[in-house]
Amino acid sequence: MNKKVKPTVYKILKEDEYARSNDNYLIIRVAQKVDPDLAGSMFINLRFSKLSMEGITRARRSFFKEFPELKPKKITEIREKEEIEYHMEYGNYQHIPRID
Repeated sequence: MNKKVKPTVYKILKEDEYARSNDNYLIIRVAQKVDPDLAGSMFINLRFSKLSMEGITRARRSFFKEFPELKPKKITEIREKEEIEYHMEYGNYQHIPRID
């Protein structure tokens, strides 16, 4: 991973609330900061640069571990709801498979 990625991701996530909830937007912002030449045809050139989408999203997860208070509430609520639904469907010892 490029040495500039993690500090750049942290800086963008601290400043831009929308980047906290949208991975694609975050990837574009990081690419523009680290390598401005990628701005136009970013996804074509991204694989030829030293940036990776996985590295950027990994840095985002690391950021939220350090700063959980900045995690978007709406997304957290949705994930918690889906986790409960998943456990209700598949985690119960009296599991009854769906037929629909």
